[in-house]
Amino acid sequence: MKRSFTCMFVLAACFIVSGQALAQSVKSPTQEQSLQELVAEVRQLRATLQRMNAAVYKGQVMLERLKLQQEQVTRISRELTEVRENAHEVRAQQSRIKGVLSSMQEAVESGVKHPGELASLKEEMSQLTQREQRLTLRETQLANDLEIERAKLNELNDRLNALVEIEMAPK
Repeated sequence: MKRSFTCMFVLAACFIVSGQALAQSVKSPTQEQSLQELVAEVRQLRATLQRMNAAVYKGQVMLERLKLQQEQVTRISRELTEVRENAHEVRAQQSRIKGVLSSMQEAVESGVKHPGELASLKEEMSQLTQREQRLTLRETQLANDLEIERAKLNELNDRLNALVEIEMAPK
């Protein structure tokens, strides 16, 4: 009886051990599947993080370019304003000299003023005319440059907006 009890005990132990081995073999694929899912999710998170880092980098580069372009537009606008102010001053001086020139002409003809003064005034008028021409040419160049730079700025703004829309779109 002891022998049969021992056999039964050994037999029961074998069933228990084989049952546990069977249970572990059943759990193993589930655990392995879970592990594979976890690895896949980590890879997906890594890819998402890399895309986000790339988007942040692109955004920073775009913002810096946008700042530089805005500074360029501001600089050209300021210079254009200065040129226009200078041209206005030159025209005002020309107007003043034209008035003085006619009275000086009469004074020279009547013998009250020296002809050298008239020549000097005419030379000043000539210099102002040349300066006005240079300023007008510069104004035209700056206006064209400003238009081009504003177009570039608008393009950068559009590209930045498109980048934001792409990154904000649901995935």
